[in-house]
Amino acid sequence: MYSQFFVIDGHCDTISKLDDINAMECPNNNHVSLSGLYEGRVGIQFFAVWMDPSSTDKYLHRGLQLIDKYQRMLDKYATYFHPILRLADAKDALEAGRIGALLAVEGGDVLEERLSNLEVLYSAGVRLLTLTWNRSNQIAGAAMDDYNRYGLTPFGTKVVKTMNDLGMIVDVSHASEEAFWDVMEVSKQPVIASHSNVKAVCPHPRNLDDEQIKAIALKGGVIGINFYPPFLSKTEDVGIVHIIKHIEHIAGLAGINCIAFGSDFDGIETLPQGIEGPQSFPDIIEELLRLNYSEEDVQKICHNNFLRVMEKILK
Repeated sequence: MYSQFFVIDGHCDTISKLDDINAMECPNNNHVSLSGLYEGRVGIQFFAVWMDPSSTDKYLHRGLQLIDKYQRMLDKYATYFHPILRLADAKDALEAGRIGALLAVEGGDVLEERLSNLEVLYSAGVRLLTLTWNRSNQIAGAAMDDYNRYGLTPFGTKVVKTMNDLGMIVDVSHASEEAFWDVMEVSKQPVIASHSNVKAVCPHPRNLDDEQIKAIALKGGVIGINFYPPFLSKTEDVGIVHIIKHIEHIAGLAGINCIAFGSDFDGIETLPQGIEGPQSFPDIIEELLRLNYSEEDVQKICHNNFLRVMEKILK
């Protein structure tokens, strides 16, 4: 029933949990596993490299170590994963029945304030950069940094322009409002919020307000709905119904073409009731269909909106 509804998930933090090279075969260890990805019909998974700010390692060194983990995962499971460096790779993966893997980095600290390091990451296969994490950095202010919040820095402006030129996806999840609007002005390409939700539904600093949502839509980008319960609702019992509420708000405000999934699996300590991992995507799809979302619209949410952005940006 769900074959036409394969999923692109715009964010997971599973790489950080790959200390055991066999971890993808152990669904009890992580949210994301091979069996869960296939059961949930995930056609493309964005894998984020995240550097712990408390680490004593230099950011780029740690980032490259994690990228090496990712590459070793791809090598070990080469019959299951297909790396995505350009749009044709995505199509090849889907046609071959393998899971497309797109490498991302969460947190521009990895650049260590050197633009040349952006090209190092691109050469290593990175195709998406989340400009900040919870702490403001040399690129931009962060939404969760109450003591050091600002917009896009002059260096950050160069980063966004260079990403446009290279063919890298600019991700404003975690960015401050000031930085968000600066990025919207600077970027010539669609901008995404890979794992962010709706502030009008759940008033959390990490969520987007209505004007930000409309701006992403107008620029041709997407918003990946994040499954972290505190970003979904202030209530105690958070479930699939709350994921749907965020989808419905965006659809009513800015249309269906900017909605996607960005689960944040393995980057969050709790999950909504009824969500166990990527294997639960069909339950969300079933609920959307039950609510009379058209098959075409559900396909857009599941994958077509992200594919449109990839087609526009990846070179």
